[in-house]
Amino acid sequence: MGTVTFRPVLLLAALLALVFSPAWSAAEPPASRPIHIQADQLTYHKTTQTYEGKGSVVVVQGPLRLEADEVVLDVGTGQVKAVGRVHLNDGFRDIHGDRLDFNINTTKGVIFHGSLFVLEGNFMVDARVMERLSDEQYRIEEASFTTCSMLEGEMAPWRFKADKAELDGEGFLHARHTTFCILDVPVFYLPAVLFPAKRERATGLLFPSIGASSKQGFKIRQAFFWDISPSQDATVALDYRGKLGAGGDLEYRYKPSRKSDTYIWTRYFKDNQLSASRWDLVAKHMTKFSDDVQGRADINYVNQHDTFRALSENVLQRVAVYQESQAFLSKRWDNQVLYGLTRFSQSLTSLSDKTVLQTMPQLGYSLAPARLWGGIPVYGGLDVTFDSFYRQQGQDARRADLFPRLWAPVPIDRYLTITPLFGLRETWYSRSAQSTDAVTREAVYLSATADTRLIRRFTQERGDTFTHKIEPAVTYEYMPQLRQADIPFFNDVDRFTKKNLLTYSLTNRLSAMIGDGETRRYLEMGYARLTQSQHVASSPTGKPWSDLRGEFIARTAVPVKTELDVDMFYNHEHSAVSVFNTDLRFDLRKDMFISIGQRFTHQGQVAVRGDLFNPMTLNDVLLQDQKTHFYTAEVGFALPYNLYAVARGYLDQDTGQFPEMNYGLYYVGSSRCWGAGALLIQRPDQTEFAFVFTLGGVGFSDSPFSGLYRGLFQRLGLDIQRLR
Repeated sequence: MGTVTFRPVLLLAALLALVFSPAWSAAEPPASRPIHIQADQLTYHKTTQTYEGKGSVVVVQGPLRLEADEVVLDVGTGQVKAVGRVHLNDGFRDIHGDRLDFNINTTKGVIFHGSLFVLEGNFMVDARVMERLSDEQYRIEEASFTTCSMLEGEMAPWRFKADKAELDGEGFLHARHTTFCILDVPVFYLPAVLFPAKRERATGLLFPSIGASSKQGFKIRQAFFWDISPSQDATVALDYRGKLGAGGDLEYRYKPSRKSDTYIWTRYFKDNQLSASRWDLVAKHMTKFSDDVQGRADINYVNQHDTFRALSENVLQRVAVYQESQAFLSKRWDNQVLYGLTRFSQSLTSLSDKTVLQTMPQLGYSLAPARLWGGIPVYGGLDVTFDSFYRQQGQDARRADLFPRLWAPVPIDRYLTITPLFGLRETWYSRSAQSTDAVTREAVYLSATADTRLIRRFTQERGDTFTHKIEPAVTYEYMPQLRQADIPFFNDVDRFTKKNLLTYSLTNRLSAMIGDGETRRYLEMGYARLTQSQHVASSPTGKPWSDLRGEFIARTAVPVKTELDVDMFYNHEHSAVSVFNTDLRFDLRKDMFISIGQRFTHQGQVAVRGDLFNPMTLNDVLLQDQKTHFYTAEVGFALPYNLYAVARGYLDQDTGQFPEMNYGLYYVGSSRCWGAGALLIQRPDQTEFAFVFTLGGVGFSDSPFSGLYRGLFQRLGLDIQRLR
């Protein structure tokens, strides 16, 4: 929703302002500085107090240096007239031209057929006449602007041309008859444009977003950016989708200080295919009242539940079932936090929200692990929450949940640590499923963990060191079977599974300090963890052992940067893998990468990773209705002739179809002052096209898909938003 502002003529005026404001204006007056002049032939006219130089003339006053073929300098008035290969440098900027009429005392002047190059931004400005009227006012005629570096006589790949432009005292540049040219061929015209002379933000038209869809037709989004003040701005856009309809959106940002931030985005779209008027709203506000107190509000609303599926190019939005609005206020201390939270959920699949559960409000307090007494190594933690659940149709309730914990690490010699923990979780409900009477539930939780760490370092002949760590651990957890049939169910807090469980884990880590250019950095070369849980008594899953979980990560920097990530579960009862997720990434060179992966989950019982008491436990299972098996792949590489290509795809193993394929091709101009590309998104029900282009130092044409491709192109070292 945001795009770099379209401001070519603005930058031209800003550059002129920098050039004609000499570096010595804030110090001693220019007229008080001595003037040095030299030439192949130099004549002084005493009656007129003028110097006339011919042949390689150089005039110097402080940081100001003027070179030309012929120069006439009036010492009394400070007026300089220069002709032929004029070169003016004030210590910061260079101006070249055919003829110059400039007053070094008043800093007013005119240069004819001049060009200006600014090294910092690689800007090139050409104009028939550059005239400075006052400290803040300029008049420019037949001006052009580009960021492309060219040899003499070469044609600019692109440039903006303005017939006339004026910079007023308030910092606004009024440009008339402005055209955008490619190889000096006009392709875009504006009769009159108003730009502010600022590089950071500028009121004006943004680059259009252009694309096409087999389902929606030709698509174009044209936005206008309004720089309201240093602390606020807005963007208004028109959105046209040929086969689908048309609409517009408004984006507003307000940041009065570092401690406060407001963002509002709203859209209206007339859907001609479904004869629907769609309206949605996103509003966000954050205020940091102090270093410890802050509040946040996020509002999300759509008037049609299928708006995202109809209009959004974001995959996560299209498949979302709910969207949530919330308000949050928190107070923090060193190891404590008190907060209040209100949630409102809106269904994106159902026409009615009457049965959707709302949380209005939730109040919470959390005590992070803290040592309770100075001389005794006993630690405590506490979580307290109060939730008010509400819905128009269906069950609601008020719930209070209290969970205090105490634990004490007990070292055994120097190799083993045993940490017993005791917790009591008390949950109160204002009503039960069958009556209006309040009900409570008490859950006693006991655990003990025994762990150790073995470390050994290996040194090679060339001095490199490797560190190997072995971290075995055993955790016992106990929680009795709870009576929960008479309490309502809203989330995981309302259903606890009994525990009489041993969890074993063995972790191996291999790390080293490796060379990275002239520096050295830490690299964890290998990580492997095996985890499995054993039910000591009766098992809630029906089997005494959980699936064995294996987590493996391997990294190397030679001969190419490679990373392998594996997360899997093995069901020894059926001698089969129940879950197998992998990712393998290669950065073959700076300009080439490959990533492949797969996601597999079998049909039936699947181990649940962790619960509310221990993130390592494998105590419970869930039932997977159907098998999931698909592959992912990403690839990117630089081609000859400054072309860059990226691709991303998903393959469903069972159907042999590709749910989505993404392709991107981008070309960068030889001087890196411009680039253009095309994006293709293929889905079973439609094909989307988007076109992007970048003018170096000026702006970037955004696209709903550009965020996806920016991440892929950046892995090739290419920033398609800036190029430079």
